[in-house]
Amino acid sequence: MSIMISISPETYELLQRRAKEIQSTPDQIAETVIRLQLGNSIHIEQKLTSSGPQAYLRGTRVAVRHVAAFLKAGYAVEEIIQTGLPNVPPAAIYEAIAYYYDHVAEIEAELDANTPEASHSQLRDLLSPEQVARLTGRTS
Repeated sequence: MSIMISISPETYELLQRRAKEIQSTPDQIAETVIRLQLGNSIHIEQKLTSSGPQAYLRGTRVAVRHVAAFLKAGYAVEEIIQTGLPNVPPAAIYEAIAYYYDHVAEIEAELDANTPEASHSQLRDLLSPEQVARLTGRTS
């Protein structure tokens, strides 16, 4: 979704100068500033899922709950960065960790809802016993 905001020519000129200095675009700088002013993070975005809105690392399919799962499994931050999610920028990992600690109950609920047992329970509620058996390879 794209939203247009009117700014003065002086402000746009300032954005252009700053963008040139850091090899960015005025739009990217404006978006970052607005996000920070509104208390939103640079690396975290909310995505609407079948379970409702959930926090993801911007531009990836990595949910904050995935980073939290690494932490809960005993991975050190450097292990997550180097071996767990090596293609994700370290700043995004750190921001995901901060987000997790700011929203522990929410992320823990997501982790609980995404266990194999929870998934099988949802399947049993939605499908016939035969369909569940076919999908899971089990009869119960």
